[in-house]
Amino acid sequence: MHDDEVDVLVFERFVRRAQWEFTQGSTERAADNLSRAQRLWRGPMLSNVPIGGVLTGRTAHLDELRIRALELRVEVENRLGRYREFLPELRSLVNDHPLHEWFHGQLISALHLAGRRGEALQAYQNLYDILKRELGLEPSDEVQRLQFEILNTSAADTPRRRTGTSAGSGITALWASVATG
Repeated sequence: MHDDEVDVLVFERFVRRAQWEFTQGSTERAADNLSRAQRLWRGPMLSNVPIGGVLTGRTAHLDELRIRALELRVEVENRLGRYREFLPELRSLVNDHPLHEWFHGQLISALHLAGRRGEALQAYQNLYDILKRELGLEPSDEVQRLQFEILNTSAADTPRRRTGTSAGSGITALWASVATG
């Protein structure tokens, strides 16, 4: 069997290529490879196969690789300035991965940058409620600083979508300002 006939190997290759292209600044090509990788993922892994010890480690690796591919896809879409268009997928990611705080933070940022301040604050409250209920925790300092920044931004100062390929830098800049706070 050739490597091109095994979906998992093709998926891994697309994700590695997308990561490399993203770091090289070829954002559109990275987006294309991530889309190809995601099309290979059709439902739960090995859903009809009993999983033993050997496969457990491999499926954990693939689950993490898939999450990394999703994170990279969010980063790519942000850099391309598609945060408004990507909101439905961010909402799905938050729903599918309720304890993945980074996805929540990206949703909060994207809503804020799309001029949807109230929804951004509601998304923060949803994260707060989930973490408190499920783990007895509060959101990370970074996400709390993001909420603080949103609260201290007047409606007139709310970032709006810019045109051009640099628009995605808004989320990166917002997160950078929150992280250095």
